Amino acid sequence: MELNHETQPDLRIWIAEDDDEFREILGASLAREHREIRLFKDGREILEAIPGSNFDILIADLVMPGADGIQTLNEVKRLHPDRIVIIMTGYASIDSTIQAIRGGAYDYIRKPFKLEELEIVIKNASEKIALIRENKSLLQRLKETVEEMNHLKEIWEEHLSNMVGLYSMVSPDQKISEMELILSQLNPVPPDQDIPRREFSDNALPVLEKLIQFRKEGLIDEGEFLTFKKVLLNSVCL
Repeated sequence: MELNHETQPDLRIWIAEDDDEFREILGASLAREHREIRLFKDGREILEAIPGSNFDILIADLVMPGADGIQTLNEVKRLHPDRIVIIMTGYASIDSTIQAIRGGAYDYIRKPFKLEELEIVIKNASEKIALIRENKSLLQRLKETVEEMNHLKEIWEEHLSNMVGLYSMVSPDQKISEMELILSQLNPVPPDQDIPRREFSDNALPVLEKLIQFRKEGLIDEGEFLTFKKVLLNSVCL
């Protein structure tokens, strides 16, 4: 049985309890906006629903037909290690408590308990769930950032290879001043102004044009631009 809201739930709570009346009371008590409540009548139902299902918190009775709370806890942790399991019982013992805690139960509640107490446990568990989701989101963003960096590295290596190829085409006997080179590429002179400049090989122009374009696109910074420019200028024997 599901108690759904029209909006996408922020929290999915499953309740496994073989007492019909108490199960309904728990479901109604925990129902809130942005929560999805799903009720199960025994351990068999919950075990069938666990594989491939999407839930955040499971509240399970320790003693149920089909499968008890410890079996249910173990199955949840086997398939969904990060899911939160809260065990309820009216037959609490030291052994069962140790089993539940060692099995990864988030909390262990003895019946009878006040519904307000369970709500406090749910709120605390919600904070842990929010932290888990935030960590997953950060890890995903980190993964995407690393992938993007690797992609940019590949682009940079490709462009660097192109620049090296163009640089190797520059003749060593070409001579040109740095000021003339930069003025000719970055500040084109209007035709009505007479600024003297020497001609240089057509092979040098594509190299500088590439460097300028890479800087505009952000593929290289100013320092890298100046370094490559210096290599280029050295190649033409300033």
